[in-house]
Amino acid sequence: MRKDAVLERRTMPKATDRKARTASKARLHDRIVETLGRRIVCGEIEPGASLGNETTTGETLNASRTATREALKILGSKGLIESRPRVGTIVREREAWSLLDPKVLEWSLQDPSQSSRTMAEIYVFRMAFEPFAAALAAANRTEADLKNIRRALRGMATYVDSSDRAEFDLAFHKAILRATGNKLFFAVDELISVALRHIFRTGFEATPEEDERWLHRHRAVADAIENGDAEGARDLMLGLLNEAQDNEAERRRRARDESRRQREARDDAGRSG
Repeated sequence: MRKDAVLERRTMPKATDRKARTASKARLHDRIVETLGRRIVCGEIEPGASLGNETTTGETLNASRTATREALKILGSKGLIESRPRVGTIVREREAWSLLDPKVLEWSLQDPSQSSRTMAEIYVFRMAFEPFAAALAAANRTEADLKNIRRALRGMATYVDSSDRAEFDLAFHKAILRATGNKLFFAVDELISVALRHIFRTGFEATPEEDERWLHRHRAVADAIENGDAEGARDLMLGLLNEAQDNEAERRRRARDESRRQREARDDAGRSG
């Protein structure tokens, strides 16, 4: 074998090394997206503020220009920022943001100052289309759709923990959206995903009575869809969402009360000490 061929083989980067470097770059620009995106959505970086150019932003975040450029492209695609000649990258007004983008919604829900408002807006939005989707599903569902809905219901009846509960609940609503037969409905399932996962991730605990009503309401929607009862499916889905919103509001009230009790207990302990 020629010496230059041997040398070439020895100096060529291994596939595993290339994959590792690619993964590292992906993690880096994901970190930049997460850091800047959350700061923008939470208001730490206000609309109109300049992020500078790729070089200065990268230096601030201790990241390469390439990783920074890719991250800024992603944030731009979400409507959060825009590039202006001789100015650099500017944070856009909230009205320009892609508010239905899953990450933008997630960052909004993670911000205590806007979490309650965002969740309320999500419920109103869901009430505008999910009841109609349930009615459409009752008219268009196939046997495969009904199997998916029933499979999700079985999981909801036998879930192991809150994460499991969220995934089966999500599967139920997604199955109904798909049963409409209208692909445009499929596009909003991520909105439901973000909302449900946030609820359960933030310590949702249902009472046995709430759990039983939750399962009963979902089963009633499924029965109406299976029976081809479009009007019933619509009304039952609306009732389900109304009760879910009421439960969420009550959960937040209990969390606020518990936080206040803990704060008062600490204050009392401090005074007595």
